[in-house]
Amino acid sequence: MGMTITEKIMARTSGRDQVKPGELVWVDINTVMTMDYLGKQCFTKFRSLGKSEVFDKDRVICVSDHLVPPPNQKFATMLNEWREVVREHDITHFYDLGRQGIAHQIMVEQGHVLPGTVSIGTDSHANTYGAVGAVGNAVGVTDAAVAMATGKAWFRVPEAVKFNITGTWQPWIMAKDLSLHIMGMMHWNGHLIYKTLEFTGPAISALDMAGRMTLCNMTVDLGAKNGIVAPDQVTVDYLSGVAKGEWEMLDSDEDAHYEAVYEVDVTNVGPTVALPDKLDDTVPVEKVVGTKFNKAFVGTCTNGRLEDLAIMAQILKDKQIHRDINMIVVPASQTVYLDALRAGYLETLIEAGAAIDTPSCASCAGIHTGVAGDGDIVLSAGNRNMKGRMGSKNAQIYLTSPAVVAASSVTGVITDPRTFN
Repeated sequence: MGMTITEKIMARTSGRDQVKPGELVWVDINTVMTMDYLGKQCFTKFRSLGKSEVFDKDRVICVSDHLVPPPNQKFATMLNEWREVVREHDITHFYDLGRQGIAHQIMVEQGHVLPGTVSIGTDSHANTYGAVGAVGNAVGVTDAAVAMATGKAWFRVPEAVKFNITGTWQPWIMAKDLSLHIMGMMHWNGHLIYKTLEFTGPAISALDMAGRMTLCNMTVDLGAKNGIVAPDQVTVDYLSGVAKGEWEMLDSDEDAHYEAVYEVDVTNVGPTVALPDKLDDTVPVEKVVGTKFNKAFVGTCTNGRLEDLAIMAQILKDKQIHRDINMIVVPASQTVYLDALRAGYLETLIEAGAAIDTPSCASCAGIHTGVAGDGDIVLSAGNRNMKGRMGSKNAQIYLTSPAVVAASSVTGVITDPRTFN
């Protein structure tokens, strides 16, 4: 019997010809990422292993994203301690304030993640890395420290579930809508815990890298071990000139085993909204059209990319954001920020009345830059909407796509972008 792409990667990186779900493997890690709020802990644990030098200074990636720019003295001190530790270990790739971005965006856009390899990070949305055909996974501080010391990590080979996506993408429909549609279809029922979710089919082939990153990013919120899209010409074009290392095209064998296969015709997927407090409580936008909100937020490792800002600019061109709506837009990286600036997207958003903030995780983690207060109703293109996620436990968060956020911000109520003009 053949292997899935995830099984092939785990076999190749562990020096084996074949692996099967349930087996434990000790794999070679291509890159390990840690960021500001956990980074110092990682290096402290690393040194407790009796190590003073990381396995490869080029492949331990350090990013400042949750705490920049520091909103208070406590975080400013944490960042200073973090910078001292990174300098002490002479890490080659340090994305600090001025070069910063959200870690997962940085890892992919800067070519630190390569198809056919394994990359890990100390943040739950490291599943994003599967967009380029890698196994991306979140790990704790201890596993990250071991990987920093040895270049290796252990995995239990996951069972595979395939989502075959067919049909044609309709106007204003984004990968976020498909992701939320799958959330509502599968629900948080334990079925997908520790599974690898593989996205295939003609609609995936037609999807840009930004959309693939969104899909893989949110697989962790279904309980999956990883999400993955096999590399193709889109991947080749994206990594051209940025990939830091050699890589090969891999795909699943035709006779690979899947625990389940789900068919989704994207032609029938419309704008989708997750209702407050439950990510899998999703409805078509028509069910909530007219719902009032007062804050709009677009950014995060899910939807802060250039393509997201482009569709927002298309909707908001020559329009004004409703006087009762405060919109914050946070590009996912300095590269995205600069590209959006050059393309005129940020000018359009600012003219419409949006506030643009420096790249960071911002209010997604409820730390700073637009956190929600008591009574706030937030329409967000982020990835989580549980109570207190963006600040106050007395706020409500509706999750949706950047297109829905943009259209709704003009009317002041949740609006279907397909009917917006």
